[in-house]
Amino acid sequence: MDLLFNYNLLVKIFSEINGVLSIGKSGGESIPTQNESDIDIFIFCNQIPKVNTRKQSFKKLDNAISNMKLSETSGRFWGVCDFVTINDTEICLMYFTIFDMNNEIESVLNGSRLEREAEYFYPTGRCATFLSMYILYDTNGYIEKMKEKLSDYPLILSEMLYNHHIEKMKNDEDFERAVTRQDILFYHSTLENSIDHFLQALFALNKCFFPSRKRTLLFIDDFKYKPLNYSEKLLKVIELGSTAQTLAQSFDIWCTLCDELSNF
Repeated sequence: MDLLFNYNLLVKIFSEINGVLSIGKSGGESIPTQNESDIDIFIFCNQIPKVNTRKQSFKKLDNAISNMKLSETSGRFWGVCDFVTINDTEICLMYFTIFDMNNEIESVLNGSRLEREAEYFYPTGRCATFLSMYILYDTNGYIEKMKEKLSDYPLILSEMLYNHHIEKMKNDEDFERAVTRQDILFYHSTLENSIDHFLQALFALNKCFFPSRKRTLLFIDDFKYKPLNYSEKLLKVIELGSTAQTLAQSFDIWCTLCDELSNF
């Protein structure tokens, strides 16, 4: 049997578990072909199904599963996670209670989580995930209602994120020290941190939930507010930042980008 058949069967089986209210796939409807990526499925529940219940549900897929790893405890950002391999494609099922997810979304919208967390997780990314989520099962309309709620980006959140990240963006002292010493690695460390703040400020200005650093330039292409020729300038900053003799030029262009974003 092919991946699509087993994938649809998996969704049907888990939608029938007591307490499961909604199921969605991140990144839209399409599923990968030729093992190009994995599949992330979000499962929202009144109460997360016990590990034995989930194990018995997976068994209904007969021999389609070639690998399986089930979790009993919840992670900080991704809920309780199960990983299964079906037709050579890894599928991650993430279980959240409605109560916990509502609290998480509210903590983002009220502006209490403005920074990247654990060096990789962007709280606004959870909101972005909902907006791009393809609904597979939604018995009480939970995912649909969350999409509607998040479709109106709060002005106050935009202002809080923009002001917070603009303030941290330039870090002139570290930049100047790195340029003076022609210290490429220190320069790149400083630049990476500053780019992160730059991007989050830019997304906030355009009232778009910052998802992650993946495919960032494609998102910005559609923005109304952005520095002139931002893509060429940003890539030039990175290119010139790879040689000690051109660090000063890189920093000059970076300052131009930061100034333009600060003046919106």
